[in-house]
Amino acid sequence: MVLAAVFLVSLSSLAFEVLLARIFSISQWNHLSFMVISIALFGFAASGTLLSILDSRKKEWINHFAAEESTSTLVLLYSCSTLISFIILNRLPLDYFRLSLESIQAFYLFISYTLLAIPFFFAGFIVLAAYLQQPEKTGVIYFASMAGSALGAVIPSLLLPFIGEGKLVITLALLPLCYLAAAALIKSKKNVRARSRVRSLIFPLISACAIGLAAALLLTPWGGALVAVTPSPYKSLSQLLQFPHSTVRSSVSSITGRIETATSPYIRYAPGLSLKYSGGLPVQKSIFRDGDEQLVLYGEEGKPEAFDFADFTLPAVGYDLVTKPQSALLILKGGGTSIPAALAAKVPQLTIVHENPNIARAIGDHYNLPTTTENPRIFLKQSQRKYDIIHLENWGTSLPGSAALSQEYLFTTQAFDEYLNHLSEKGLIIISRKLLLPPSDSIRLFSTAMQVLRDRGKKNPQHHLVLLRNWGIFTLIISKNPIQNRDIPMEFAEKLNFDIVYIRDMQASLANRFNISELPHHYLAVEQLIRHYSEKREKQFFEDYLLDTAPQDDDRPFPGRYIKWDRLGDLYRSMGSRPYSMLLSGEVVVAVVFFEALAVAALLLLLPRLLTRGRKEKVPVAQKIYFFSIGAGFMFVEIYFIKAYILLFSNPVISFTLVLAGILLSSGIGGWWSQKMGRDAVIYSLTSLCPVLLGIVIFMDLILDYLLGLPEILRYLSALLLLLVPGILMGVPFALGMRSLLTTPLQRAYAWAMNGCASVLTSIAAAGLALHSGIPSIMLCAAAFYLLAALCSKNARTEKRAESSS
Repeated sequence: MVLAAVFLVSLSSLAFEVLLARIFSISQWNHLSFMVISIALFGFAASGTLLSILDSRKKEWINHFAAEESTSTLVLLYSCSTLISFIILNRLPLDYFRLSLESIQAFYLFISYTLLAIPFFFAGFIVLAAYLQQPEKTGVIYFASMAGSALGAVIPSLLLPFIGEGKLVITLALLPLCYLAAAALIKSKKNVRARSRVRSLIFPLISACAIGLAAALLLTPWGGALVAVTPSPYKSLSQLLQFPHSTVRSSVSSITGRIETATSPYIRYAPGLSLKYSGGLPVQKSIFRDGDEQLVLYGEEGKPEAFDFADFTLPAVGYDLVTKPQSALLILKGGGTSIPAALAAKVPQLTIVHENPNIARAIGDHYNLPTTTENPRIFLKQSQRKYDIIHLENWGTSLPGSAALSQEYLFTTQAFDEYLNHLSEKGLIIISRKLLLPPSDSIRLFSTAMQVLRDRGKKNPQHHLVLLRNWGIFTLIISKNPIQNRDIPMEFAEKLNFDIVYIRDMQASLANRFNISELPHHYLAVEQLIRHYSEKREKQFFEDYLLDTAPQDDDRPFPGRYIKWDRLGDLYRSMGSRPYSMLLSGEVVVAVVFFEALAVAALLLLLPRLLTRGRKEKVPVAQKIYFFSIGAGFMFVEIYFIKAYILLFSNPVISFTLVLAGILLSSGIGGWWSQKMGRDAVIYSLTSLCPVLLGIVIFMDLILDYLLGLPEILRYLSALLLLLVPGILMGVPFALGMRSLLTTPLQRAYAWAMNGCASVLTSIAAAGLALHSGIPSIMLCAAAFYLLAALCSKNARTEKRAESSS
């Protein structure tokens, strides 16, 4: 029965973790969900800390947890705490961005951490108690925990289309209560005393109350409102709904995001529209993903309308530069003006790509145009077609800096090279983005284009580029061949009052005529960049520049990341010395959270020593390092594959789900297999794992390139198979180490705490490593930690023999 409890609680807690990531992506921002969940997962480590303290203060304490009633109590506490913590958390007025203005927000943040840690604490307590009760069956227990967790990673993706995020949390929180029902049924068949029968009714009664509360939350209108997840007030959808007569017409939830279609008479979305345009705009409706990433559909469905306004937008200059364009590839991730621009230019052959199936279907139905649902990089990899125009729309989030941790493969050097390969001889690329100060996004995209064109053998890559701006956005044109007719973009800018940031042989006076700022910051930065490129000193430019604007490749695809830590003070002053401006950056959040997590980890690991009473048993240093290392190595491998597979599956949540399910299940198989192994298998599994991980990181680029060309089902199966060997090998060291390297409950409880703290710290450190050193560095760290564990395992075995002989 204990194995059933471990399986169900592992399933429920992992599903809760996945759903929390989705919930915070909607109600806050992606990098904030990462922060809160990382801290909450310390609940697992805290269970090890508590049991370590109990071991030092109370004799025979383990017998209390061997009883079935104790397991039932813990399962009930887990389910009830999950229900209550989610309800309170969902209604808590937490506003992270007001931390520097309102001290009460720090209290709300503390409450969030505490509430989220409680259910994970009870989940960790149940699994650890099973290890302590039956140390000889660690492999079987490990398999039950990993198999349950793997299923928990998959279940949200299957059920979210049918039930919302909040209601699914409630439903899955009740799942472990099946254990209580089974335990009560078995107990009722036994011969028990009357007093025991009365006590046995307590759990069914409390469970019935919990189920009643859940039913009210799921079935009643007030309950549905209580668990409904609402977007952050700073997101585009929330802003739109502030206007009268604005409403959400439809909402569809899935693991990839919540897609909501909204209508309002006040939608006036036309980024880059010239102030000289005096006409009206077509009727518009907006589609939002997680309350942001607005995509607008123009005109009434099924009724073609004139899209003359698109000729007055910045991207239209690209359509003017190509003589009678015959084909265009429109890659959309937000925005939507590229479709009216292509229709206004009367391009006869349009190919529209959007990676989300719900949004792609809505676009196709609205415009009556064929739309492809696919990762753009995979679409291009599998296509041989050439286009006169490739128009990319990816405007980013509504709050600058909030996407610093988000991977995006549309703007890497490999992506630009792929676009150029799919252009006709007269073809060009159009990219429009928000205009930022200090200049950052525009400089990085310009330098990426320069780098790729130079690598393709172009002597004067700057002659292939045009950069225009207004007061809020910029448009970059990248031509396959040098732009011969300079008059077209110059006349376009003059006619519509746009400023030229760069065009070959331009005069400086053209850079700041209409949308006037104190200095032509973008023009000056681009001119300096071109000068450094011509002198082959571009590295010096990137080193000296205030922000990190160097071209990024597929190993470091973070287009929203700009901070240089050695220039943080200069950046702070350049943004008006406002504290909250730093809080908008995801990478600053990573650093803050890491130091917070380090303090919490130190406290959890020191408490057993500080509160020791009676016995003075010590956990050997080699054992501590061993379990910390395998915890760190496991998490590094997990995160490496999650980040590497985003290129394959385009969505981080799909990658997260698949990698978690694959690695947890295969490591569970490794744990089961370890049940038949001897002590020496620890060192063999670790020494085998290191070359496997190094081989994967060396050949991953070739593997991913091959997988991108496969059909979808083969791509998924191949990605899962790649996880199998490292997953099985990673499952052996923990399960076998708990059984063969440790001898006392204190050692096992402390090893659990070390492993949990390592997992949380490395999950945060991995994000920083990917930002600064690239994704492959994560796997190199994993191999290093597993090598350290192999070295420590020999000392740990020696210390166990010494204890046994004494």
